[in-house]
Amino acid sequence: MIQQFVRFNAVGILGVAVQLAVLRFCTQGLGVQYVTATVVAVEIALLHNFCWHEVWIWKSLPWQGWPVRLVRFQLGNGVISIASNAALTFAFHEFMGLPVLAANLAAILISALLNFRVARFWVFRGMFIVALLGATLNAAVFTTTLQPATIAAWNDYIERFEHTSLASRPMLDPRGDQPLLIDLNPGGSIPDGYIHHWIGAMRIPNVAVAQVRSVIEDYSHWQQIYKPDVKFALATRVSPADYNLRMISEQTDGLLHFAFDMHFRVQFHQAGDFQLAESRSYLIRESDSGHAPYTDLLSEGSDHGILWRLNTYWRLKPAGTSTYAECQVLSLSRKPVLGTTGHVKARARDSLKATLTATAQAARANL
Repeated sequence: MIQQFVRFNAVGILGVAVQLAVLRFCTQGLGVQYVTATVVAVEIALLHNFCWHEVWIWKSLPWQGWPVRLVRFQLGNGVISIASNAALTFAFHEFMGLPVLAANLAAILISALLNFRVARFWVFRGMFIVALLGATLNAAVFTTTLQPATIAAWNDYIERFEHTSLASRPMLDPRGDQPLLIDLNPGGSIPDGYIHHWIGAMRIPNVAVAQVRSVIEDYSHWQQIYKPDVKFALATRVSPADYNLRMISEQTDGLLHFAFDMHFRVQFHQAGDFQLAESRSYLIRESDSGHAPYTDLLSEGSDHGILWRLNTYWRLKPAGTSTYAECQVLSLSRKPVLGTTGHVKARARDSLKATLTATAQAARANL
């Protein structure tokens, strides 16, 4: 973020020179009224700055998305810059008696920080509301540090969960062809963090357990099975039933974008009548831009706090001519922003539902 801020302001300095030069030309050379000339100068400087942002600061973003980013840049930075520059230049010139160029320079300095926040969190990432409210609401777009107490609470929760035998717990009773989804940790809160724990189950008719397991284990096809979230998956077999898995994912939630480079240890084994597949994360790094592929990974535990840990537990068992497929997902994040807990939970629920549904569809298709 510091490098982005420095580069952003370096571009801004060039933009200031462009803006002041255009403003001087319009007012002194063409005789345009200074408020109108300010609007024209700001717009030209905006287009100048956007080009530098695209080719230098956020050059890792897919180039195909530049028209959308330009629109957001005009709606975000453009509106802020034009409104603040025009209003502040008028105020400094009319009420404080500053010359037009000096009044405009003062206006530029005041709006610079807000412009950076909007550019970083909305124009080039897609996060608008939280960018504006983040300082007040402790929003997740601002970097935070994973605390030892948070990890200790997570480890304790996982230990207690895994101590309860997955094989002995009764099966759920999903009806129809839709997954049954239950929130197992409705409280969620721990010191400086939040644990999400969902369980989902469904019966997949006319499909054998081996077919479902083959989908879960078919990492080379995960990008097709679990699209659009999974962008890359590569597993290295450690033993006949154990893997080291690397997965790159990207999630979109309205205007929000999140991307992660995740590493897991995966174990398949039999427990009673159940086949189990247990996946435990040991390294998760977030993309600063929120887009995959990327080269801007943040340090582990010093990121936006969207996803710090992720464990997944599958149980598979024959149920007549069907397969009972159950998936529990446990994840660790920072606490949701005030008023967004319901939305965060809904996103976790929908993600689990999509995973179960995609697994069932792939098993039926014998991928």
